[in-house]
Amino acid sequence: MLQAALMRDDPAAVELLWDRYANDLLAFLKCVLCSIHDAEDVLQMVFVRIVRKRHKLAKARCLEAYVYKIARNEAPGWIRRRKRDRAVRAADESWLVVPKSPDEPGEKLRAALARLPQEQREVIVMKIYRQKTFLEISGFLELPQSTVASRYRYGMEKLRIMLENITL
Repeated sequence: MLQAALMRDDPAAVELLWDRYANDLLAFLKCVLCSIHDAEDVLQMVFVRIVRKRHKLAKARCLEAYVYKIARNEAPGWIRRRKRDRAVRAADESWLVVPKSPDEPGEKLRAALARLPQEQREVIVMKIYRQKTFLEISGFLELPQSTVASRYRYGMEKLRIMLENITL
């Protein structure tokens, strides 16, 4: 078991955590930060924190939720540090992978997603692009399922309004 390996300080445990969670965490962080470069940097910081907290992780009731909580807590700190270091730059819209085609609707979808509030955007990306259930998302975000469903519904409605004149 992964948590037992963490408790024993088995070096392979962190590698297993990376294999299991890195791709999903990267997608989540891209959604939150709207930048693939920032997401990659924060992902590294998340795994540094995971190594430091490996004994707490070993005792966690839900390992996956704890890992997502670390990522979710690390992202705002990164944003604050970036704002202090320099002016906020335009959102890097390469954080969402859309079908490779030069069509305008894909770019408009990406831009529309970037304009959604973070709370709605993260739920939509986790639900649609990471195929997570509302139950899983509510566990990751430590929110009631009804709140997650509402954020999804309101975000999808905003997307529909923003994109209603575009055929995808």
